[in-house]
Amino acid sequence: MSALVLPVAVVVPLVGALVCLPRRGPAGPGVTGPVVLLAGLATAWVPLTVARGGQVVTAQVAAPLGMELTFVLDGLAATMIAALAVVGTGIGAFGIVEDRGDLAARHRWHWPLLLTMWAGLVALPAAADLLTAYVLLEVVGLCGAVLVTHRGDRDGILAGTRYLVAELLASLTMLTGIALVWAATGTVVFTELAEGVTGPLPGVGLALITVGLLLKVPLAPLHLWLGAAHSLAPRAVSPLLSAIMVKGAFTVLVRLWFLGMPDLLRPSAVDLLAGLGVLAVVWGSVTALTSPDLKRLIAASTLAQLGLLALAAPMIRAGAGEAWVALIVLAVSHAAAKAGLLAAAPALVDAGRRAHPRAGQRGRSEAGDTAATRDPDVASVPTLALLDGAAARRPVAMLAVGLAALNLLGLPPTGGFVGKWYLLLSAIDARAWWIVAAVTLATLLTGAYLLRLVVPAFRPPRDESVRDGPVTAEIDARDWIALGLAGVAVVIGLVPGPLIELAGLGAPGTGGG
Repeated sequence: MSALVLPVAVVVPLVGALVCLPRRGPAGPGVTGPVVLLAGLATAWVPLTVARGGQVVTAQVAAPLGMELTFVLDGLAATMIAALAVVGTGIGAFGIVEDRGDLAARHRWHWPLLLTMWAGLVALPAAADLLTAYVLLEVVGLCGAVLVTHRGDRDGILAGTRYLVAELLASLTMLTGIALVWAATGTVVFTELAEGVTGPLPGVGLALITVGLLLKVPLAPLHLWLGAAHSLAPRAVSPLLSAIMVKGAFTVLVRLWFLGMPDLLRPSAVDLLAGLGVLAVVWGSVTALTSPDLKRLIAASTLAQLGLLALAAPMIRAGAGEAWVALIVLAVSHAAAKAGLLAAAPALVDAGRRAHPRAGQRGRSEAGDTAATRDPDVASVPTLALLDGAAARRPVAMLAVGLAALNLLGLPPTGGFVGKWYLLLSAIDARAWWIVAAVTLATLLTGAYLLRLVVPAFRPPRDESVRDGPVTAEIDARDWIALGLAGVAVVIGLVPGPLIELAGLGAPGTGGG
């Protein structure tokens, strides 16, 4: 039974994508509701089965042309799939709520592409060889790039095109590396690569694969496509991109080096990865501090948080179990918090437009009347100025923002606190004081740019005509979805034991993975 959970979890969203194929228009809530629910249950079944079994599961799946694909369900795969189950179900419900209320123009291919990407994201963390991981990354990346363009305006199409070009460049780099490794070693299975890595050819191939994965993650300075793609994506797409999809390539990178070939990792290599993490923290934080746009600020924070994950690399190589726990807990809690933050943003923006009609009109004229009519979530409209007084107008959404901010800061009682605690413990034990300093700097910068979200929400609007008028609190299902997603990060902080135990299955140094 345990070997069937992964194929079922992949097939269910794929069948859902077929069910939602456009006929006369986009699928309605009556179709997408059951599909999202079933996909969420099938996805959640995977980590629950692995946790109940308490051991690493290897699944063999038959493929066309007589090929047999191998997938490994260990702690890394199970925790990333659990994050997908939570975020995918939450954001799917968010999209359905918008469809019911006609709150956003939905492209007819939105649901088939989203569900196809979901299926790829289920299988990707468990892929046990380079070719399977490459194909899944291509499926996920192509769906993501096309979904970014579905806003329909010029900026969205340009952002999606830039995203697609970056994906193609990363894919070509990675595929060239895979070909070199295969030619030199005769295998693409992660755990078999180390035996055949002799001479310069496989080393060059592995370097190209690593660069391709870093471009797909992305880490600074390979991230130039991220800001526009994540901030200009439709509101029911950007949470999946920022919370889950960026971790797909990172998971492959971790499985390749830390679980597949840990003995080949050199200290200089992990120090370089951690150095790129510091660069990502600073670059992403500075961008967030200077951005006038709400979603672009949140997108920039994704880069900074990915950099924080990279800081665990030197300690994981040194065998610190605390660093592995930190990596997993930070990744999962960040996924929930970031999805909650991005789900709350549209509710705050909509309320801000209604309370600041002149700002809303200015944003429409800047973005184009046609685009604004189709999709209220257009460029230049969700500015930070629209957050003035948001705590009174949208209290539940602001509570979600507050909980997500606590997690990103790493304050109790959130999963972010647990992850940072373990990361600092491992760095102190290793006497890696520069990583301690980097984590401290990341926390200070995170607090600085998150204050740009929180402080305006509790001050009165600057527009006197708005300030003197009555304030009515607005709450709809989107607010509760955002709160639920952000609340998952708090649950992780309050009860971290199950996630930590699950993360330990097949961890480096345990002989699994």
